Amino acid sequence: MERILNDHEKIKRAEEIYYRRNHRNVAMGNRGIEPRRPKTHLGSKILLEMLILVILAVTVFAVKNKDYIFTQNFLESVSKYNFNLSEKFDFIMAYLKEDDENEEEGIFVNNQPAEQNQPVIENMAEPQSLAPTEPNPVPVPENQNPFIKPIEGVVTSGFGARESVYQNVTGNHTGVDIGANSGTQILASMSGVVTQVSREGDYGNHIRITKDNVTTLYAHCQDILVAEGQEIMQGQVIATVGSTGNSTGPHLHFEIRIDDVPINPAEKINF
Repeated sequence: MERILNDHEKIKRAEEIYYRRNHRNVAMGNRGIEPRRPKTHLGSKILLEMLILVILAVTVFAVKNKDYIFTQNFLESVSKYNFNLSEKFDFIMAYLKEDDENEEEGIFVNNQPAEQNQPVIENMAEPQSLAPTEPNPVPVPENQNPFIKPIEGVVTSGFGARESVYQNVTGNHTGVDIGANSGTQILASMSGVVTQVSREGDYGNHIRITKDNVTTLYAHCQDILVAEGQEIMQGQVIATVGSTGNSTGPHLHFEIRIDDVPINPAEKINF
């Protein structure tokens, strides 16, 4: 019957086994015996080569089928620079193939004139500089509508009699108030000449544009972008929405005057 070893004996036995194994490898090395080396598996090499081939195939597939892979936004951005990935890939492959055929026939391409040696790649012009687009919309012809909306927004106060506990205004509102965020661009409702640019009074920063006997007024502006005497086209950006003068919040006070008599802008413009 085998005797049960105590803890001390177990530790000693383990140290002996470790010592014998260590000295066995040293002894084999001294006798010129090659120690065991890890085997190289041919299957691993084949698997690595297959993985490389799969990556190349996926890359070629992605280039050839970009319409189904890349997003529309990406394709639109690429198209701005006249750069077609599929066409360039096809051209490069055809060029390399032609070069190989010439070498097989004994034709040295490098000895040809430089003009024949240069590959002609179409649609590879340098990207055109993207100039900032004009923020002003295309002016509306005068014979279609003499007035357009100066801004998009909600009419917060209409034309005519009104009462206000917040503003020191007369009982007769001479225009319409259109609510909008500060900095919103204000467009010229009609063509004309800037007859007044002022930063005083209840109107705050305001502009008057006149043509014949008709005047449009834009009040409580934040920034004024035109000068007196300047000719203005309908739809041109002339100022930005603010809350200057006698105002409780950002909005545009807009007026139409005929012979200096205010009329209801809603009769001329569909707000």
